[in-house]
Amino acid sequence: MISNPALSAETVFTPNRKCILVVEDELLIRLALSDGLREAGYQVVEACCGDEAIEALDSVAPDLIISDVRMPGELDGIALLGIVRRRFPALPVIIVSGHLRPAAALADGATQFLAKPYALDAILQAVETEIGKLT
Repeated sequence: MISNPALSAETVFTPNRKCILVVEDELLIRLALSDGLREAGYQVVEACCGDEAIEALDSVAPDLIISDVRMPGELDGIALLGIVRRRFPALPVIIVSGHLRPAAALADGATQFLAKPYALDAILQAVETEIGKLT
């Protein structure tokens, strides 16, 4: 079961607000990114690894995913991206990594790549670009 309070039974998602699934194993980075996205008006669901992200995908329908590459568990960010591409081919996925090259992430199906460390403004701009393509 997901230990994410954003997925509790009491959570009510607002239909006109876009939902972003943040997949990041580093707690402080995940919290800072999630807080920044919420302050920008997005609903956020958090997952600490690829396995938890798959559970979240079965519970909510995010409009966009932001995922790190290197994470503990059965699925790293690239394996997660592969599953997302098979199940939800049109779902935008922004890959963030301090270890992977942009060409590799984009070749695997990411819609955008940001190198770590990234500025919050840069990721918000990438999110706005991808969300803008949905409307």
